Amino acid sequence: MSLAQYLPTVPAGGGVLPYWLLITSAASFYNVAQNYVTLKQSKEVYAGKPEEMTPLAGRLFGAWTAMAAVVRLLAAYDISNQGLYDLAICAFGVATLHFTTEWLVFGTVKPNRASLGPLLVGSSGVAWTLSQRAYYLGL
Repeated sequence: MSLAQYLPTVPAGGGVLPYWLLITSAASFYNVAQNYVTLKQSKEVYAGKPEEMTPLAGRLFGAWTAMAAVVRLLAAYDISNQGLYDLAICAFGVATLHFTTEWLVFGTVKPNRASLGPLLVGSSGVAWTLSQRAYYLGL
């Protein structure tokens, strides 16, 4: 048994997007766990108003992140499924919108080492999945 049998398959022409979706999904599951155990990292992301990151807010954020992680995980393993692919685009879009508005409108996110990851993964996820949509869906 090798680890490769558990990895997503890529189209005949190649591509690494399914692997990237898998990695970002795994990172999100880590974030889900930490939101249920401790708020330390989330308070770093929302450093503008860390007092607003309550245990309830952490659990809600964890549940929201879990849903996005599941969508990306399913899209990674069925990359040519248009519905899953479009849901993955939307998941990245919602994350980008959330973190950007929390930064620029509400002032809860401060650009720092903790918030750069979500901002970059969300925005690059939108850009990458949109730019590769025709390739992976055979359009």
